[in-house]
Amino acid sequence: MIAHTDTKKGGFLLYFYSFLILIAIVIVMLILLILFIDLRVMSHTIYTNQERIMIVKISILKNLLRYKFIIPLKPNEVKEEFEHLEKKRDISILQQIDFFINLYSNAHTIIIRFLQSVQIYNVNYHVHFGVGNSALTGVSIGTAYSMIGIVENILERFTILHKPPNIDITPNYYATTLEANGKIRFSFSIRKAVYTGFLVFLAYRKTRKEFQVTHPFESISR
Repeated sequence: MIAHTDTKKGGFLLYFYSFLILIAIVIVMLILLILFIDLRVMSHTIYTNQERIMIVKISILKNLLRYKFIIPLKPNEVKEEFEHLEKKRDISILQQIDFFINLYSNAHTIIIRFLQSVQIYNVNYHVHFGVGNSALTGVSIGTAYSMIGIVENILERFTILHKPPNIDITPNYYATTLEANGKIRFSFSIRKAVYTGFLVFLAYRKTRKEFQVTHPFESISR
């Protein structure tokens, strides 16, 4: 009787462990599948007096899996958070700039290698801008177009740009205003993004150790 009971328990445990192994195999296969597919992202920014939001749509496997979320763009909250961080800061702005320069020198090759695999399908933005003075508005818009040209050159050099960005600015010479409406659609490999994030994290740790040797402080969080 005891032997029969032990046999039943052994059979149950065998089925139970087999089921757990099957679940583990399925999870591993799903992780591998996700890592070796591309993630498509479409970002739609609306910045007006009435509405300030960013709508981000993510799709996998040619829209088989889709997810959308909305990010509110509230400058007052950002300003308050920035002021809160300013009060907590233990190092000067120059030290922070020095740290990020060192971080960039350690991680720029990693980031550039990842960007070269990012595909940008289209960039369309319309900006309505004015500072309340016709001369200053004209100078500001000229500077903005120069910066747009620099950004276009960077995108062409470091990413796979399918067509040139379409960014136009409508000036308002009589009022102070800033409104923007635009979309950007791009894709990247999840596997490469995860690997790049891991390498950047290692570069950050290396930079922090080097920086703490030359700048003895306890401000960079562990």
